[in-house]
Amino acid sequence: MRGSLNDSTGNQEPTASLLPPCAPKTIILGFSKGGVVVNQLVAELSYWASKSAKGSVDVSRQNSALLTPDLLVPATASDILSSISEFHYLDVGLSCPGAYTTDHAVIKGIASYVSQTTDSLCFVLHGTPRQWSDPNRPWILAEKNTMLRLLQDEANKCEGRLTLSEKRYFGGRPRSLLMHFEILEAMDIS
Repeated sequence: MRGSLNDSTGNQEPTASLLPPCAPKTIILGFSKGGVVVNQLVAELSYWASKSAKGSVDVSRQNSALLTPDLLVPATASDILSSISEFHYLDVGLSCPGAYTTDHAVIKGIASYVSQTTDSLCFVLHGTPRQWSDPNRPWILAEKNTMLRLLQDEANKCEGRLTLSEKRYFGGRPRSLLMHFEILEAMDIS
């Protein structure tokens, strides 16, 4: 039997001792154009938090989870959103603006979410000269800097529970498409 949860009596129902003490956390990572998906999840989390502030949902409740034979997974959209602990933007960029979230209302909503919970939330922006130093797409660097500034302004109000960092890779090397993909091996999410 693959991955069965048998107790000493042969019962296949999970026991409390087999369940983790808290629901698992989710790390969101968007590479290149996948940053748009991360932006949408950030906006959804912000919107969800604003609904909570209006009393429509409760972001402070414990996550419920659905036990499957292989793992614990969030069972609802709210559970998925509340399970997110980190957002990683990995060398994101587009041929038009929109690679990074620059909407102040969205970032304020994220700070509101953090202030309503006991959890921490981390944003990490990873980049290479391919994206952050492209003279043909200067908006990428401008958007990244705007997002960092907005996050920092809000993080200062969140008692250390909203954190952010910026990680540069391959400094000193000329911009290349190869480095854009090499970041997948070099990325540090610790």
